[in-house]
Amino acid sequence: MAAKDIARVYASSLVELAQDKKILPEIEEEISFLADLMKTDKDFKNFLVSPGITKDNKKDFVEKIFKGKLSDYIIYFLKVLIDNDRQSAIVDINDALVAFVDNLNNRQKVTVITSAEMDSSVKSKLTTKLKDVMKKDVIMSEKIDASILGGIIIKVGDTVIDGSLAKDLKNIKNNLLNSKVRSEVAYED
Repeated sequence: MAAKDIARVYASSLVELAQDKKILPEIEEEISFLADLMKTDKDFKNFLVSPGITKDNKKDFVEKIFKGKLSDYIIYFLKVLIDNDRQSAIVDINDALVAFVDNLNNRQKVTVITSAEMDSSVKSKLTTKLKDVMKKDVIMSEKIDASILGGIIIKVGDTVIDGSLAKDLKNIKNNLLNSKVRSEVAYED
């Protein structure tokens, strides 16, 4: 099973538990905290994933460090991850959990790439149009990339809509290079 699939299984279980206990926002916040900790604290990450440290030592460490700071559900969840050698998947589990929660709340994250910053009226119109098309609340993040020269690139999950000038110029170049020119049309001065 691929790492992302495994992360989705764990995240799905967490969401189900959190919904049953009516603590989804707290669980989401705590998993996000752990994912950020895994990304930023190399010592913490190395300790959790090190094969030279026993599972019992890792679980004792988790108990001592997080008792009273994280919910018992998350501490137990961390211990389950350690027992199953899945503690390195915490970041992926967080990403999957966020996707599940967004889906539950009818939200869609969209990344918009432009060559220059969009003014607020254009952002508003684009957000409204995307909301109408997707039938979901849109969480839009904007990125600036001068290399696209102009136009817009919209990323929704795995879907990319590329309306950039750079892509158009590349297509024109490829069409010109691949086109055959009749000899009587081609001439030199």
